[in-house]
Amino acid sequence: MKYLVVLTTFLLGATATPVRQRQTTQAKVSGFSASTNTYGNGATIDYDVEIAGLVNTHCSYSDETSGPKLPDVQQRPCDDPAVRWQFRQDPSQPGAEGRYRIVVIYTSASGVGAAGFHEWAASDFLEDADETIYEGASEFIVDIS
Repeated sequence: MKYLVVLTTFLLGATATPVRQRQTTQAKVSGFSASTNTYGNGATIDYDVEIAGLVNTHCSYSDETSGPKLPDVQQRPCDDPAVRWQFRQDPSQPGAEGRYRIVVIYTSASGVGAAGFHEWAASDFLEDADETIYEGASEFIVDIS
């Protein structure tokens, strides 16, 4: 019986403790562009990220080896290493082409990290046999928490 009272008190105390929600920060992405070079001899992804009062940096990727399809870009730093990012196209599902996704990761000076993503329909990326070109909005917000 003693154990039941202690366990009940412990569980009630745990449920009475408020759950803290993570703070969400907005990262403004501007000037976003992504494309492969005509005839599939390389790719570029380029944009700026601003988190008001914290960081304003440029992020980019380029290669000379990608074919006509945009490559998956593994996590890499922006000019300010407090911001890292990655880019990929999700796997296709039956009847639908996979969505494109960019992940933005911010690590504060205290070492606390937060991340968020933005995704697009595949139709925002014009693809033909020779190249892929992003045709969507060049500015968008990424909620980072």
